[in-house]
Amino acid sequence: MKDIIVASNQEGIQSFKIKELFESNEQYIIPIYQRNYAWGKAQVTQLIQDIVDVSKENKTYYIGTLVVYKRDGSDTGTLYETIDGQQRLTTLSILLSVLKHRGILDFTPHKILSFESREISKNTINDMYNRKDFLSAPEIKKYNATMKQAYIDIKNKLDDMKCESSTFVEFLLNNVEILRVGVPEDTDLNHYFEIMNNRGEQLEKHEVLKAQMMSQLENDQERLLFAKIWDACSDMSRYVQYGFLKEDREYIFSAKWDDFQLQEFDDILKTQKSNENKRDDSLSLESIIKADNISVTAPNDKGEKDFERFVSPINFQNFLLHVLRVQVGGVDDTIALDDKRLLDQFEPYKNREFIKKFVFNLLKMKYIFDNFILKRDYSKNSDDGEWSLRKLFYGSKSAQYNNTFNDENNRKIIMLLSMFHVSNPSQNYKHWLSAVLNYLFHQDTIDNLNETEYIKYLEKLARYFLKNRYLANNESSYSEIIFSKTLELNSDINRDNLNQGTKVENFIFNYLDYLLWKNEKGNYKNFSFSFKSSVEHVYPQHPKDGQVELEKEVLDSFGNLCLISATKNSELSNYMPTAKKEHYFSTGYDSLKQELMMYKAEKWDESTIKEHQIEMEEILFNGESI
Repeated sequence: MKDIIVASNQEGIQSFKIKELFESNEQYIIPIYQRNYAWGKAQVTQLIQDIVDVSKENKTYYIGTLVVYKRDGSDTGTLYETIDGQQRLTTLSILLSVLKHRGILDFTPHKILSFESREISKNTINDMYNRKDFLSAPEIKKYNATMKQAYIDIKNKLDDMKCESSTFVEFLLNNVEILRVGVPEDTDLNHYFEIMNNRGEQLEKHEVLKAQMMSQLENDQERLLFAKIWDACSDMSRYVQYGFLKEDREYIFSAKWDDFQLQEFDDILKTQKSNENKRDDSLSLESIIKADNISVTAPNDKGEKDFERFVSPINFQNFLLHVLRVQVGGVDDTIALDDKRLLDQFEPYKNREFIKKFVFNLLKMKYIFDNFILKRDYSKNSDDGEWSLRKLFYGSKSAQYNNTFNDENNRKIIMLLSMFHVSNPSQNYKHWLSAVLNYLFHQDTIDNLNETEYIKYLEKLARYFLKNRYLANNESSYSEIIFSKTLELNSDINRDNLNQGTKVENFIFNYLDYLLWKNEKGNYKNFSFSFKSSVEHVYPQHPKDGQVELEKEVLDSFGNLCLISATKNSELSNYMPTAKKEHYFSTGYDSLKQELMMYKAEKWDESTIKEHQIEMEEILFNGESI
């Protein structure tokens, strides 16, 4: 919680159950100086998942903090200017609107949220609360696209998790609480924001875990080595070799930094004892770089001092959970890939031998992660960067990044890894990453990895996700897919899961795009995966200008669906396919499936939709060229 001194003429710190918050006549306004609502699918669905997870423990869940400033004068009740917490408050308002329209609440929630000088956002939240037909309203094009997409994502998440049960609603309303913190009446808000942005942060969970683990080690040498390895691995934006001094680095990774042959923690510990008097362990990374004559990326043109070239698909806390899962995993694995539960997941594993094994595995898996898992590379000073799969080695007196594999296979592996990643943009619950790390970790010689076999494994994993999970009548658990050596590819497919409109899994669209790219249908050489979360009906659900409306069964079929960005979906949702084609011809296509559909847009009708569906299902299920 933020450190705030609260004056006596303000309410101070109060805790509200969600039901209490939305039953009150108090109003919360988002002031004009706040940024727009910005939560995407990852944050929205994670909020719901967190509530569901904690509900199983039947305890109070504190969902966060609202920092507010009490304004004078309101016809409807007390009015609070929301200084901090607006993203969470807006998402809760959208969630309550969805539940209200489903008729599963035991009270009528008040609309407590409004927006200052933002008519589009204000109208969106008003209609979202008041209109059961919100998503089919004629005004939908004028709504805030991000808020509308959050409404859709919440509906789909609740459907997928079957969260309409009285148990979930009861827990949400009566066991989930939010803390409201009032700032003094004479607060200089500009100064307050400056303090908030510059204040020190409390210890993160991984720092607490580090201290807990180190306390179980036997002596200073073990603790020192543990700390060195942990700290070297904790920066997910740089390759792990940079975290060590010269002697350690060359011993662990060889003189060229590109070979990992050690077998256990004690192998490294031996060198620590022999070298402990030879170096200054307080040297900074900058000193290491200068001493080794390593050329690093220069600051970008925006002037940041600490420009980082690579951006990892996960943070360090999540990475720790993946390492733990691989170390202890099996088909009965219970490790939750949720960094908010980090300390709980490690609680059973606090003995010395386990910890030594874990930190060694952390080091090995960080080396694997750096060299064989994709990242976003910003070395060309691009605002968007590009997908990267590169291996670091030291040669000719400088560090160099080369493609991990030959160009053709490197490109194919990047496509596969990015396909998985964009299908699950949340940092949490990246089951595909556990699977890939588990596969790589158990290779006999990681630095001589057979790239063809790696590709075969990734394609096999994709088929298991499709047929054993997303389209299965009796789905396999993720743990079975990851760890079972006897699991067979499922043939009991429920094709109806393809015809669920906006509920169709993003992964299915992305996997189909990968197959289309692989089959080289058209000129797809420059295609790459990007984050798209909105399922679009190419033939609109509510056509303009009196055009024919198709049956819902046809509209929601896979043949009429494609994956695009939420903004584009909002702009074009009710336009006919020919108008959409003109737009995408000038702005570019979001997916290969969409591009194929646009070829036929001039005659996009029921028969064309069914024909396209047959072609796409043939690709999905047989992987054959169309």
